[in-house]
Amino acid sequence: MSKRYTEELAEWAGKRAKKKRRQDAVAVAFLAVKANVREAMEAGYALTTIYEHMHETGRIKCSYETFRRHVKRYIKAGSTPLPSADQAKVEPTEQKAKSKQEKQPKKGGFEYNATPNKEDLI
Repeated sequence: MSKRYTEELAEWAGKRAKKKRRQDAVAVAFLAVKANVREAMEAGYALTTIYEHMHETGRIKCSYETFRRHVKRYIKAGSTPLPSADQAKVEPTEQKAKSKQEKQPKKGGFEYNATPNKEDLI
C-alpha cells in the first residue's frame, strides 16, 4: 500500500526545511568571529588576508564582498545589532506620542489638540 499524499508531502516539507538556511546565517557567522576580525585588523592584516584565512578554515562561508560589507557595518561604523527584547526599554504609548510631538518643530497653521477645551464647547 502506498503512502497517502499528505504523508508524502509532510515528509518532503520536513526534508526541505532542514536544507533551508537562515537568511541571516552569514551575519550571525560574522558576528561570531567579529572580535577575531577586529583583532587581526588592529594587528595590521589586510581584509583580503583575513577573509582568505577564515574562508579556507571554514569559519565563514560568504563571499568577500559580503564579508567586506559586514566589516564596514559592524566594525568600522561601530554599529552593533539591535538589543534583545529584555535589554530594550519599552516606553508606554503615551510617552512615545509626547516625545514625537516635542521633537517635531511647530509649523504655522492649524494645530490639532485631541483634548477638548470645555470653554469652546459651551
